[in-house]
Amino acid sequence: MNDANGLFGPLVLPDVPLLPALILAVGFPLALLIATELLHSSARRGGMLAPTLRVVRNLVLPALAAMLFVTEVWQIAPDQTASRVVRTAFWVSLLYGLLTLTNDTLFGGHGRAAMRERVPKLFRDLARVTLVAIGAALIYQHVWQQEIGGALTALGLGSIVVGLALQEPLGNIVSGLMLLLERPLAIGDWIIADGTTGKVIEINWRSVHIESILHEMRIIPNVVLYKTSFSNLSRPTAARTDTYDVGFSYDHPPNDVKRAMLDILRTTSGVIAEPAPEVHTLNYGDFSITYRMYFTVARHEDLLPVRDAILSRVWYVAKRESLQIPFPIQMQYRPYESPSPRQPGVAEVLDRFPRYRHVREAMLESQARQHDAAMVAGHPAPPPEARIVTYAAGEEIQARGAAVDRFGLVAEGSVELLVVDADGAEVPVAKLGPGDFHGDAAVSAGRPSDFRVVARTDVVEVSIDSRTVAGWLQGSSGLAAEIGDAYVQRRKAAQLIRQRSAPRPPDPV
Repeated sequence: MNDANGLFGPLVLPDVPLLPALILAVGFPLALLIATELLHSSARRGGMLAPTLRVVRNLVLPALAAMLFVTEVWQIAPDQTASRVVRTAFWVSLLYGLLTLTNDTLFGGHGRAAMRERVPKLFRDLARVTLVAIGAALIYQHVWQQEIGGALTALGLGSIVVGLALQEPLGNIVSGLMLLLERPLAIGDWIIADGTTGKVIEINWRSVHIESILHEMRIIPNVVLYKTSFSNLSRPTAARTDTYDVGFSYDHPPNDVKRAMLDILRTTSGVIAEPAPEVHTLNYGDFSITYRMYFTVARHEDLLPVRDAILSRVWYVAKRESLQIPFPIQMQYRPYESPSPRQPGVAEVLDRFPRYRHVREAMLESQARQHDAAMVAGHPAPPPEARIVTYAAGEEIQARGAAVDRFGLVAEGSVELLVVDADGAEVPVAKLGPGDFHGDAAVSAGRPSDFRVVARTDVVEVSIDSRTVAGWLQGSSGLAAEIGDAYVQRRKAAQLIRQRSAPRPPDPV
């Protein structure tokens, strides 16, 4: 036997056994090679066990080789410090590998992303700490041959001092545990807490991280959420119902106003059908009747853009329907100030487009006859047969399949005619600008529309009843023929789009 003084005291180095040394010399490089190949293969496939294989190659296998070298080749006794150190290193690396394997199995890979989001980070941290504590206790007892009871007693005495010094951080931890058990919020929920509205992006030992609608990070301690009330906007469902109040003049019947506002809610993209939107008469104020609109969106993120679309459309619909939104202000005009510009009438708009001169003359002649007849009969003048209407960008002017009952002459802005191809996608057939028309009244009055007409920019139109404009066009065969030819060309274009988009039939066998 040879005596040697080692780092951890006197060590006795026996004669080296040949077989264990040979197995270790060959097996360790071979195991490293196999682990490396498995790691590279898993990384190329995007496998979820790549982190575990990396820990096995870099930590577990070297620690195992060191332990076998000390215990089997050097044959150092188990009660020697060197033997206990290398065995502790092996079991610690193995424990780390098991934790990595558990994490990869439960939360690794792209398909486990949803589970990773459902399980709070605080819960995962607690599970790791628990497993580490159990592993440390087992290593302390079986490798170092020490009783756990004494260590727990010393730890308990020390924890009293630590607890008094870290009372507030521990309070946040305990509050986080209570929130974890009760689960009033989760990652991805929208909440209102401590005066902040935002989305929960992290729940950790100390605090909850919230990203506000302005993309600011707000950190709220767990104890604040546990002790005070907060609102979870994502529970019990992710759908969010909102209200908005708007006032209209006493001159308008409430049912007419509610119908117009309800039509806005039903046709605005982003408003879901269930629960159905509603409009209620809320209050009779000093200057107007107040109406409350109720609408629901699928997610809180959709609330602001949908509300913006609704409130923008209220102005355009009120303009089209001649609904007045009163406002309690005083206006004073001085001699050098001019009032707001007057909106041009139908005749003035038609004057911009010479080819509609006959329509203008026929309209003025019809209005004069109706006015004279009303004067003789003592009746009020009938409503105008043509009027100026406005549409917001993105609004639907004519629904597909609806009866064509209006002739629309574009005075300002841009309009698109859309059809649906065989794949269900909407494809534009024509883009209309100032002077163009839709409605094709000369040949399709009362027929279902083949197209959906959508305003691409803010649009000002002359809207005329289809049958009325058809009568006015009788004295202008050229314009009537032009409208009819355009209608035929649009239908042919729509038919070609459907044929081009339709899938080819299978070849005969």
